[in-house]
Amino acid sequence: MVITIQFAFGQKRSQILFPPPILEFDFTPSCELLNHKNELVYTRFIYDSKGNLHAEQDSCKNISANLYLPNHIFLNPKFLEDFKAVSSQKNNNLIIDAVGVFQDDLSGDEHGVGDLGDNKYRFILKTVVNIQKIGAKKQ
Repeated sequence: MVITIQFAFGQKRSQILFPPPILEFDFTPSCELLNHKNELVYTRFIYDSKGNLHAEQDSCKNISANLYLPNHIFLNPKFLEDFKAVSSQKNNNLIIDAVGVFQDDLSGDEHGVGDLGDNKYRFILKTVVNIQKIGAKKQ
């Protein structure tokens, strides 16, 4: 399923794909991850230019995590380009659909990409399902 979004002031239209189904996992909204700590989950995050993962729902402010990419995880080169683009262009974010484990981050920045250890949680990536580039929200 595809939804077309048009932003105010004539900004470019975006097509946001709903998460594709994964037969082995039910989709867990990122706002519910506190109830699924240390479990393997299929979820969606917003990855910002500072390297933080956030829940996609604006109403869910308590989910902010570091992204941990274990050495054995292979990322599609296109996805690597998306990460580089977001870190160099502050007006973009990524929607990341992934399977992984959400848990407390007890020692912060030792675990990977993130906000220098200020986040209370980390998401250990097991599989990337999809990554989409989107415009950053105005604050």
